[in-house]
Amino acid sequence: MTETKKIEANGIQFSYLEKGLDAKSSDKKRPLVLCFHGFPDTAYTFEQTLSRLEEAGYWAVAPFMRGYYPSSLAPDDDYSTLRLAEDVLALIDAFGVDDAIVIGHDWGGFAAYTAANMQPEKISKLVVMCIPHMNQTVMSWQQLKKSWYVFYFQLPWVAERKIPENNYQFIDQLYRTWSPYWRSAEFALEPVKKALSMPGGLTALIGYYRAMIRNSTKQQRDLMTQQTDVPTLFFAGEADGSVGMDQFASIEKAFANDFEFVSYPGVGHFPHRENFEEFAAKVLAFLTGPG
Repeated sequence: MTETKKIEANGIQFSYLEKGLDAKSSDKKRPLVLCFHGFPDTAYTFEQTLSRLEEAGYWAVAPFMRGYYPSSLAPDDDYSTLRLAEDVLALIDAFGVDDAIVIGHDWGGFAAYTAANMQPEKISKLVVMCIPHMNQTVMSWQQLKKSWYVFYFQLPWVAERKIPENNYQFIDQLYRTWSPYWRSAEFALEPVKKALSMPGGLTALIGYYRAMIRNSTKQQRDLMTQQTDVPTLFFAGEADGSVGMDQFASIEKAFANDFEFVSYPGVGHFPHRENFEEFAAKVLAFLTGPG
């Protein structure tokens, strides 16, 4: 596995993976691409992506999101989307650049497009995967069934007691449900389970969902429902067991700038790993294109 490094931003000690920056020539920085993971995942989900971006001439960084070991827990237990978006913007500053390309999957996607809505001048291009945009989300019975775990996580103490059972078998089952055609041998869940097992880790990680439901504010809702005015490439897996394709029926209306939507048949919730070559080719074409 790629060695982790550390940087402080927005009151969090972030650990991160990095490719494409030679410390001896750091004054000649390549364009920065920040890659943000979701739940239940870690920065290691982007190892292939980082290597491919490095080959293409980019400085590629994947932070472990707040609360995900080896990054620190939030000192104020704040895992709201606003704080996640602030983390994105603060990391851009911490790495010493004016703007960055941002890739976000799942919760990283929420953080990425919300950050773009807060300060679009700091995000030159945006890649989002497998989450609805709240400007065009659809509340359907089908999606509510897929999102059962969101409501399960709201139950005090229940998730903390049940999820660790049988070596976090709950997480294995989520992956099988969310990506039904992906071989379980490729899940590589050891870093995820380690993050969950660290003191405070499980409560922090499901805290993202609790903050979304319990602590939603008008400011957060307004930011997440406004149109995103940054050139965007958006991915979805048509076999995703957590997000139905109905959530993306009018997704283009959520974006006020150049926008492309890509969906893959037979691919679940992790297109950047399940269908890496096609994903990487599409991303690189987008990054080198106009905009």
